[in-house]
Amino acid sequence: MKKYSFPIIKNIKINHFDIYKKKKYIDIDIDKNVFCLVGANGLGKSTFITIVNYALTGIVKNPKRKFSSYGSLPKFYNDSKRFSGDYFDGRVNEDNYGLAEVVLTFTVDKYEYKIKRGFFDSDDELRTFSKKELETGQELITSNSELSDQYRKHIVSDLHLSEFTQFVFLQLHVFTFDETHQLLFWDESIMERVLYLFFGVDALKAKQADELRKKYNKYGSDARNLQSQITQTRNQLKEIENEKPTVDLNKSENIELYETYKILLSETDNIMETLSDISEKINHTELNISDFSLKATAKRSEYEVIFNKTLNNNIQIEKNPIIIQILNDLRLRICASKEYEDLIEQLITKIRSECGNISSDKDYYQELQKIDTELSELSNKLKLAEDRRKRLIDEETKHTQELDYKRLKIDEIEKDNDVLLRKIRSSSGEKSPLIKNYEDQIERLSEQKDKAYKERDKAKKAMEPLEKELNQGYIEAESKFIPVFNRYAKSFLGLDININLISKKDGVRLSIDIGDSLRSNAYQLSESQRYFVDIALRMALIELCTQSSTILIDTPEGSLDIAYESRAGKMFADFSHGLNQSMLTANINSSQLLLELAHICKNERMQIERMTEWTELSDVQLAENERIEDAYDEIEKTLNESK
Repeated sequence: MKKYSFPIIKNIKINHFDIYKKKKYIDIDIDKNVFCLVGANGLGKSTFITIVNYALTGIVKNPKRKFSSYGSLPKFYNDSKRFSGDYFDGRVNEDNYGLAEVVLTFTVDKYEYKIKRGFFDSDDELRTFSKKELETGQELITSNSELSDQYRKHIVSDLHLSEFTQFVFLQLHVFTFDETHQLLFWDESIMERVLYLFFGVDALKAKQADELRKKYNKYGSDARNLQSQITQTRNQLKEIENEKPTVDLNKSENIELYETYKILLSETDNIMETLSDISEKINHTELNISDFSLKATAKRSEYEVIFNKTLNNNIQIEKNPIIIQILNDLRLRICASKEYEDLIEQLITKIRSECGNISSDKDYYQELQKIDTELSELSNKLKLAEDRRKRLIDEETKHTQELDYKRLKIDEIEKDNDVLLRKIRSSSGEKSPLIKNYEDQIERLSEQKDKAYKERDKAKKAMEPLEKELNQGYIEAESKFIPVFNRYAKSFLGLDININLISKKDGVRLSIDIGDSLRSNAYQLSESQRYFVDIALRMALIELCTQSSTILIDTPEGSLDIAYESRAGKMFADFSHGLNQSMLTANINSSQLLLELAHICKNERMQIERMTEWTELSDVQLAENERIEDAYDEIEKTLNESK
């Protein structure tokens, strides 16, 4: 069941990141199972988690957008690229834009990766990338080009996924519990994709399921939007049909107006027929012009070939010494402003004598005469066709202007006399263009809606075998997964918990029972219960399906009361052993959570990084500095106690 090997963080360097004012260069070696960044509020703890994920993935998750708004893993990844610059802007001073960077060293399975990213480099480009075997130290990256592509290719292969976007999705939505507190249990769009990746047959099937779910959601949304438009259009039509026109159909001005209206309609129909005929004639004429032009070009080429046969082209007159002498004399006279007409005559005479005469072969002459005649005929036809095209275009322009004018008049009559026209048509059994337009629109929207539903159902049908495989995979893993989940969740809640896989028309998800009570909605649990049950789910998935991992948790200690702090600390400690690593951020005032972690893990498994040494404290924080230092000292003391 251990399908994946995820990164274990070994070192992080953060350079020229200005919110950490005291440290221009941050360099942290991480060699324990638990790394805890401890500080007060507002020092940048959440930003640290974001920096680690940015180094790994090249993107920053937009906290204002839910995953469901993207619809698929590739769209989430590509759209999020644009947000990273916005996120880090303001956290880095203008003069450090090019210098600010993060360097991350981590292991995946039997390999060590080292990557460097600038915070504002375009298109998630890497500045450096290296990979080597841990056992031999052999470097496996030999080219310095296309580093981002190489990184994505290598890490996808070593993680045993099918594409980089799956890694990004899992890293940000499963292996990270950040300040957005986005919950797996109650977000079906995230949960279904997580289940396919952890309990599905393979990552390729998970990718296929993601694409099919995107189609299902898209066509379902399209159909619902179309139905809304249909309902709105029907209501508008009903309002028009229910209007009670109060006009006198027998008044002479109304009769005259309607007759004028009918004449205009008839005339526009005639003009449109005329324009259609003219358009067809123009197209035919342009074909003739093209044909005549091509034929004339061919004839000119044929003429040139035959004419060249009549010339003696073997004599190179430019090398004739007499001609060269005449040209030299001509240049001298021109420069001296002397008469030179006699030299021109000499030059012409000499060139003629050298070129020879047109062949006396009568066949050549007759062929040239024939082609001349044909070219003349083609030229005449071409001119007539071009004249015809011009006349037709002029006619088309005139009729188009006339049509525009009559349509304008029709629009004016319809706008000013809508009630009269509808009553006249109603009395004669006709439908007004307005009503006909509404009915046509409803019919068109209905056809589009039916097509959208068919496409949605097709995607659902294609997902059925994948859902069966997922259900089978979950059943096979259930006997191991549920006890692991219960171990983490019960250690926090102290209650029996059960989870089940359920399939709904809009996706597959997990349901949770706490103390024999189904909790289908997030509001049915307290805030701390929601958060830590969700973290327990992540830990169970990771322990069951990965050989190694790092979970990043921006600890939501603000939701905890003191009774649960030590329980949360124990849950984190229970997870962080073997090849599972935890990177946590916590406030120094969460003493019981940190102390419980320190008590269980000791120095052998836990390291503390004091964030108060990274940046300047506010006046409020300085006033509490003595208490902060006391809390640090107590944690350090607990870490150093013997077991």
